[in-house]
Amino acid sequence: MKFLIIAFHPRSMTPYAKQYEDAISKAGHEYNIFLWDRFSNGSLEKLGNEFIFHRICTLGGNKLKKIYPFYLFRNTVKKIIKEGKYDKIIVLNTMPGFLLHDVLLKQYKNRFLLDIRDYTYEKISFYLKVVHQLIDSSFFTTISSRGFEKFLGENKKIILNHNISNLDKVEKYPSLDRNNKKITIGFVGAVRYYDENIALIESFKQSSRFNLAFYGREVSDCHLEEYCKNHQIKNIEFSGAFQNEEKPTLYKKIDIINSLYGNQKIEVLSALPNRLYDALIFKKPLIVTEGTYLAEIVEKYGLGISLPGSQVHNGKIYEEKISEYVSGFNKRQFTINANQLLVKISNEQERFHHEIDKFVQK
Repeated sequence: MKFLIIAFHPRSMTPYAKQYEDAISKAGHEYNIFLWDRFSNGSLEKLGNEFIFHRICTLGGNKLKKIYPFYLFRNTVKKIIKEGKYDKIIVLNTMPGFLLHDVLLKQYKNRFLLDIRDYTYEKISFYLKVVHQLIDSSFFTTISSRGFEKFLGENKKIILNHNISNLDKVEKYPSLDRNNKKITIGFVGAVRYYDENIALIESFKQSSRFNLAFYGREVSDCHLEEYCKNHQIKNIEFSGAFQNEEKPTLYKKIDIINSLYGNQKIEVLSALPNRLYDALIFKKPLIVTEGTYLAEIVEKYGLGISLPGSQVHNGKIYEEKISEYVSGFNKRQFTINANQLLVKISNEQERFHHEIDKFVQK
């Protein structure tokens, strides 16, 4: 059999594609993966079994400017599907599924997987209707958070697939200690959530104990580095994009994970981001925003602290609450909590891998 994996981002932003690649390779089948380089323009590139689509389409920003790149994406992938004569397709997220829904529903019913990672345009009734059609016609559909059932509803075709990687890099103990003289709060990933991060920066800009770090490419509407330069804020570190295999090294520089996404938009209310799994693997407590599904998990399992959203942020409250959390931090209990949830997630992943094995073998 021959498979096509369709991603909507570059490989650095889709580490979870590897679990599908591994399953296909293990079953002895061939596959291609379609990746989108959103940061440069150029002709379609073929490297080994990878198709790399080069067309600038920034994360965030003006949605109207995305229409033409989306149109080119659709036409390019349709041509690859037609010429490649693939037996089965794996679609990573709903937007590429929506753009290719006619092909998937007519030609690949029960021969494609849909992997849902984010809330996108589900508030539009037609879009949500198509997503439901895709779920019903898929071999199965995975979601990375039970919170997504709030807008997708329940469906027997849906199973949970945690967005977890680097399982071979599990740390034994946290680096955070209540006696640490210097503590680094780090954001690892595409740098966004401007209001929340500005509130955090303002809280810690004169701190002698806490430093902030941002590891990842800034999205188009989140110019934190420029803000810090303009306001002469010195205790902030910025670096550019990174590869997934660099994560273990980056997390060695961090004591607490910044996962402040706000609580005003449904896409952040329902998601479980990579940083939750990073917290479990690299043993780093999380700071999260109150009122989110992520905050529910963090509070339930004792994995960090929930803070008010930036819209109710008041002066130094972030520094005060985080300092209070650090002063009472119990390394042993945090390690127990993290490992317990890691075992639960690993058990849930076994079911997913059982289902993906059925898909690649039938």
